[in-house]
Amino acid sequence: MSPFRVTRDINLTAEEQARVHGGEALAACARYFPFSTAETELFWAKAYDGESLVGVAPVVKLRKRKATDLLRPAVRKWLGPILGPLSRKTTLLLDTAFMAYDARSPFLLADGVDGPAVKRAVSAFLKSQKKVDTIWISEPPEDAAWAATEKYHQFHTLPMVQVVVQDCATLEDFLATLSRNRRRNFRRERETFAKAGARIEQYCGVVGDNPRLHDEIMSLLRASAQNTQFNVPYNDVLTHPQAIGSLWQIVLTAYVGDQAVGFMSLLSDGDRLMQCHGGLDYKLSHEVLAYHNLISQAIELAIQRGCRALTLGPMTNETKRRAGGVFRPIVSSLWNRLPGDALFARKVFAKNFEVYRGELGAPLDVEARQA
Repeated sequence: MSPFRVTRDINLTAEEQARVHGGEALAACARYFPFSTAETELFWAKAYDGESLVGVAPVVKLRKRKATDLLRPAVRKWLGPILGPLSRKTTLLLDTAFMAYDARSPFLLADGVDGPAVKRAVSAFLKSQKKVDTIWISEPPEDAAWAATEKYHQFHTLPMVQVVVQDCATLEDFLATLSRNRRRNFRRERETFAKAGARIEQYCGVVGDNPRLHDEIMSLLRASAQNTQFNVPYNDVLTHPQAIGSLWQIVLTAYVGDQAVGFMSLLSDGDRLMQCHGGLDYKLSHEVLAYHNLISQAIELAIQRGCRALTLGPMTNETKRRAGGVFRPIVSSLWNRLPGDALFARKVFAKNFEVYRGELGAPLDVEARQA
C-alpha cells in the first residue's frame, strides 16, 4: 500500500511549482493547460504525503488516437490501413514536450522524498483510470529504472540535443571547442546566409502582442507540420494559436526581404536557454540555410546571456546532430492494459516507432553522454 495519495488537477500554483523546484520550463507548461482540446487533454498528477505535496507530473491524455500514426512512414503506410481502426487507443503520456523538451524526467519532486516510490504511486493512479489503454513515460536512463519492475516495456528513443557553451565568453571561444571541419562549416553557413541578403530579427515578449510576428510563426509552424516525417500527436495543443500567442518568448526570425522563412523561439530557465518552438517554410529556408543560422544565432545569444547550455529538444534531424555537442539519452517506458496489446507493442510496434532507437543495453546510434 503506497503511503502517497495521488490526485488529478488542472491547476498548479506558484507555491507548488516552487516546492518541486519547477523553473520557467514548468511555468511555461502550465500556460498550455487552458488550451486542452477534446482529443488532447492536459492535467497534473499530484502526489501528497498527508497534506504535503511531494511530487508533480504533467500528463497528456490522448483520446482514441491511432497508434499506427506513431510508426515509421514505411510501416505506417501498409499497417495503418489494416490496423488503423482497431488501433485507436487512449494514452496517458508523461514527458517534457510542454516543458521545452527539457532533458529530464517529467516527475518533479520535493526535497527529501523517495522518488521511485512517488513515481510508482503516480503510475498506479494512472493505471487505475478508466478507459485508459496505454501509458507512455519518457525519462533519462538513470531516472527510469523504477519502471522495469512495474510491467513497462522499456526502449531507447530520440536523445535530447544540448549545445554546451559553459566557460565561453565569446563566439570565438565556442568555435575553438569545435573540430576544424565544424568551424569551417559554421562560417560557410553564415556566409551563405549573408550573401543571400538574409537577416535574423529578435523579439522578446508575448507573441500575441505582435500580430504580424504571430501570423508569421503560425504559418511557419504549419509548413513544418506538413513537411516533417514525425507525427506529433499533441500538436493541436502544443501549437495552438492562442497558446503560442499567450507565451512570453525570445523569438529569432529569419527573413529574406520581407518574407519570414524560419523562426526559433526560446525561453530562459536558470543557466539554460531552451528552444520551445521552431518552424521553416521549406522553400527559401533551405537555400539560405536559415535553420543552421537560427541555431548559430541562438548559440551566440546563449553565450551573451552567460548560459551554460542551449537545449534544442529531440534529435530529429542532421542539423541538430551537427550543432549539438552533447546528446542526452532518453528511455521510454510503455505499459498496455491488455496482454495482447502489450505483446504486439513489444514485438511489432515499439521497434517501428519513429522515435525508436534501440532496446535497453544495445549501443545507441549516436555518442550519448550527459551534460
